[in-house]
Amino acid sequence: MKLVKRAGSLAMVAMATIGMTVVPAATANAAPFPVCPMVVAACTWTEPSYEGEMRLFFQEESTAIPPVRSVSNQDYQAWCFYEQPFYGSDGQSREVNPGEAVRDLGFDAHSAQQGSCQQN
Repeated sequence: MKLVKRAGSLAMVAMATIGMTVVPAATANAAPFPVCPMVVAACTWTEPSYEGEMRLFFQEESTAIPPVRSVSNQDYQAWCFYEQPFYGSDGQSREVNPGEAVRDLGFDAHSAQQGSCQQN
């Protein structure tokens, strides 16, 4: 009888261990939260999910080289990111509000300026 109880206890410990090892593996695949210095600026990355080269935007960038894919806006005002250089209106644009983080803009942004996209 003791052998059956012990085998049951070992099985439960093994299942708990397997369950615990699956959870970290699943969260490891999730995109990380953006890590950006505590500055008043727009933190940008060249890849989605806050990966690739990180750059700080303190003022407008008429030609962002390399282009931007993800953003964390720590500025007091919105930023508008444009697919085209020189804030071109013939491509896509995306407004990023203060305090907002965007894992993927959905396009390569080649320019950015402070303010709403609607004012252009």
